[in-house]
Amino acid sequence: MPRVKQCRMIGCHKLAKNGRAYCADHQDLEQEMNNRHDRAMVQRYNKIDRKRNEVKREQSNFYRTKQWVGLRQQVLERDNYMCQYCQARGRVKPAKVVDHIVPIEYRPDDKAKLDNLAVICGACHTRKTKWEQQYYGTGQGNKAKTTATIKSVATIAKMIEV
Repeated sequence: MPRVKQCRMIGCHKLAKNGRAYCADHQDLEQEMNNRHDRAMVQRYNKIDRKRNEVKREQSNFYRTKQWVGLRQQVLERDNYMCQYCQARGRVKPAKVVDHIVPIEYRPDDKAKLDNLAVICGACHTRKTKWEQQYYGTGQGNKAKTTATIKSVATIAKMIEV
């Protein structure tokens, strides 16, 4: 016996079969709805400018290498899967994200150095990213600044604290 439900057309009491939203009389509405949804998804996706230039493309591709996978695992094990920024403020919070202390965009040569990597939770990562955009001038639409690099997780943790 096929699964059925009421047609989504307002005022229609016929049954829609096989997981459809509309009955046989209103199938054209279902196709129109699907086309509208597909166009909206493509438009939303294309508004984000991914890999906007060759430098960003190279940085993004680094995260797909065996070298990064190995480095990431080493850092996770070294830091016991705990957010180092929370830990510097006396909190204990598990995390799985490995972040560059000094961003790759600012210091590309330090991207594969273990002492430039730390485990970070989502909340700290969001605050740190905003701080990096102001301090280093990283991120889309910003201009890189010539400032002293801060390599201390504890110092950065104090600066990003809310």
